[in-house]
Amino acid sequence: MVTAKAMFSQFAVFNPAEFEKNEGLLMTWAYEPGLDTLMANITKVAQQTAKVWISYNPENTAVDTIIIRDFILSQGASSDNLFFIPALNETSWIRDFGPNVLYGNFGQGNQRYLLDMRYSGYGRPNDDSFPVQLSGLWGWTRVDLDLEAEGGNLLFDGLTRGFATTRIQQQNPELSASMIRNMLIDKFNLMDFTFLQSLTNSGGGNWQHADMFMKVLDYETLLVSSYPDSLPYHNILEFNIMILEGLSNHFNKPYRIIRIPAPPKADGTFAISQNDEMRTYTNSLIINNTIIVPSYGISSYDDQAAQIYTEAMPGYKIIMVDARYISQINGGIRRITKEVPAPLFMRIIHRKVTGVQEYSPEMYLYSNCESNSGIQGMWLYYKVNDEEKYNKVPVYMACPQNIGIIENLKPGDKVSYYLEGVSAGGATMTYPGGAPAANFTFWYESVVGNESIIAHRSDLRLIPISNTGNFILSGSNLPETGIIQVIDLSGQLLYQANVHANSVIDSNLKAGVYIVNFLSGNSRFTSKLLVVN
Repeated sequence: MVTAKAMFSQFAVFNPAEFEKNEGLLMTWAYEPGLDTLMANITKVAQQTAKVWISYNPENTAVDTIIIRDFILSQGASSDNLFFIPALNETSWIRDFGPNVLYGNFGQGNQRYLLDMRYSGYGRPNDDSFPVQLSGLWGWTRVDLDLEAEGGNLLFDGLTRGFATTRIQQQNPELSASMIRNMLIDKFNLMDFTFLQSLTNSGGGNWQHADMFMKVLDYETLLVSSYPDSLPYHNILEFNIMILEGLSNHFNKPYRIIRIPAPPKADGTFAISQNDEMRTYTNSLIINNTIIVPSYGISSYDDQAAQIYTEAMPGYKIIMVDARYISQINGGIRRITKEVPAPLFMRIIHRKVTGVQEYSPEMYLYSNCESNSGIQGMWLYYKVNDEEKYNKVPVYMACPQNIGIIENLKPGDKVSYYLEGVSAGGATMTYPGGAPAANFTFWYESVVGNESIIAHRSDLRLIPISNTGNFILSGSNLPETGIIQVIDLSGQLLYQANVHANSVIDSNLKAGVYIVNFLSGNSRFTSKLLVVN
């Protein structure tokens, strides 16, 4: 085990979001039938897409691992991707006391390390020391954050912002809100941190965590509970919605906010005191291509929640697990699990294109890909309308953004797509993480304003002249005159002129990939141009 204090300063931090690629998840065994059954059911789902590590009491090594394994198998799980680690703890709330796993560069490239916050307010020293124990077991660097905080009250969009309720301010009365914000921004490498109002009298005990009413689904999307307006905390939640609506994501756009009705208790009523039962669908777990969502035996609510997740995260496996037992003890599925990011840091940053779009015969999809081992290449996979198989085209590695192009689109087309990055070491990463089943989908109206423009592609040929970026327009069906446009991969118009077909274009371009349009009347002829200087 190595602490950051024993090394030279850390100089790079990447804070992965829950929805990014994970190696697996951690749970601490409860030795209590109700929670153990829930953990076994979570294991059964999660082990299909990731590793599951279960912490057991090291004082009974042989007995514990055999008994725990047999119990998990009796609930329908398997031994696949199932691992055990010896560590002492008093409770199973590993989301709260467990470490945040980030990537940091301590001089030997980006590696996973543990960020350890204080958890000293409950008199549970084994829980508080769990990150120290794990650091020793796995040999990972551990960095201290001198802040009393619980992981269930920390949410991140992966790129720009973190969220928590004002409970974190109550836990650290010696610090101002701005001091807490600055500490979180610094340690998690954020641009900003947003404090939301705690939902007092909403049930769920004194924790008042943000994940009990909110979840980050991707870089751009937030899922937030909704409650009947008769409840005393309804207005507090709607005030939080106003805060969220005023924020910008990494792409300098408002977050998309999806509402999901929270379910009532078994008797049909909702909590009106802080210590009452709080049921929620936002305390779920995203683990690679699967989302484990709590269910409560109320079909009208459970079915609606499953549908909302399905529509918000198309292609992901939405698996509901009975959470009635844990909600009665003020917990949730997310609270007893802690994801562990993949060994290789790699992410695709992309503003997704979804829903109805203004018609264009080609769609430009911009992205960036980051990896601690370098990027070998990127690919765009797409299918149009009823195509069963994805088409695969390269993503051009340009600066400041990479670009993938979907061509020959027509009014009325519906397109599903995803992006893949390949590291220098051969590892792959997709966005969305559940691809290829998961994807982003956009479509055009059947009748659009530019429908009169006819797009031609095969009729335009560009004949390069040496390596200067100059070329000759050629094509058997080109009109005699028109307008030539040269556009770079960021969409910027670099060159435009009135020209004759088959004339020499002196564009004097730098090395790169460009789009060339020849416009004449209601026709547009388009081709790509590769310049190598």
